[in-house]
Amino acid sequence: MLEKLKAILSKNTGLQINEINESLNLKSDLGLSSFDLAELACIVEEEFDIEIPNRAINTFKTVGDVIKFIEKK
Repeated sequence: MLEKLKAILSKNTGLQINEINESLNLKSDLGLSSFDLAELACIVEEEFDIEIPNRAINTFKTVGDVIKFIEKK
């Protein structure tokens, strides 16, 4: 699961997969805007066949937060 998410983030941020880890902040470290987070949520929903409510998107601070949400679903 982490590797799939890393691949998605790599494609959307331009970072190498090996540069992405669970502790990275989505906004300050990866440079994602609110729009980017919404787009990421859509991609993750499709890739992992889950639904992410809009209010949940705002709780994602780190890559690890996204992973934890996916694991709970």
